Amino acid sequence: MSLIDLQINAESLQGVVLDLAATEAQANKALNSTLVKMASWLRSKSVKGLSGALAIQQKVIRRRLKSFRLQRKAGGSEITVWYGLDPIALIYLQAKQNKGGVKAYGSRFVQSAFIANGRNGNRQVFKRRGKGRLPLDKQRADIEDKASTYIEDQLVGAAEFEARFFKTFEHELQWRTQTQ
Repeated sequence: MSLIDLQINAESLQGVVLDLAATEAQANKALNSTLVKMASWLRSKSVKGLSGALAIQQKVIRRRLKSFRLQRKAGGSEITVWYGLDPIALIYLQAKQNKGGVKAYGSRFVQSAFIANGRNGNRQVFKRRGKGRLPLDKQRADIEDKASTYIEDQLVGAAEFEARFFKTFEHELQWRTQTQ
């Protein structure tokens, strides 16, 4: 599992706070609200983007994304968006068995594979290791490398994320200074 740490320039935030003549309490509330909204935005952009980059259905990716509640700490606040980047069992990618093997969503094909019930009774895609009946290997699609690269380059590392963050923070701070 890779951890992506995001740092926001505090001087830029301070400039917006000074321009709007906001109090420290208003700035903290605006920042917390911005973090929650950005986590939601990041989840939705991740589902759409990762679906295209990995050739996996959005419903499969959506199940593997979680965001946790805002946590207040001594140095500030943080919110966590968790990505499940473990390999995906091929059975979840609409696997279909044919004469040569198993074909799954996104032009994935495993030669000599077959679909059968596993030990827990759920259907899985298996492939024999050798010529014997056993051992069997459960077939999975690896997504970690492509997904990590996409998240770092296209989502968090992109200028769009930072611009959206500052725009949302400014909007939240304006709203708080006008209503209170």
